[in-house]
Amino acid sequence: MSSETNTLLHRDELQGKRYPLYFERAVLILALVAMFFLHPVVLSMVDGTLGMLVAWCGLPLFLLLCAEMIGRLVQSMQKG
Repeated sequence: MSSETNTLLHRDELQGKRYPLYFERAVLILALVAMFFLHPVVLSMVDGTLGMLVAWCGLPLFLLLCAEMIGRLVQSMQKG
């Protein structure tokens, strides 16, 4: 191997820890399963058009947000 750097800014970069992608995928699948089970509960709690909007749009977005935050938490723990 040569001692020359091959990055654009000619920096020396170190290999970091391997990110546990399987964990993030499992959390996403758990969010999908939670959507399946929580959808009828949300529909029964909120009636009418607002209930449909919350159940079909709000709940999936909220669960996706939770999955993303868990992924970011794991990523920040891997950094340190």
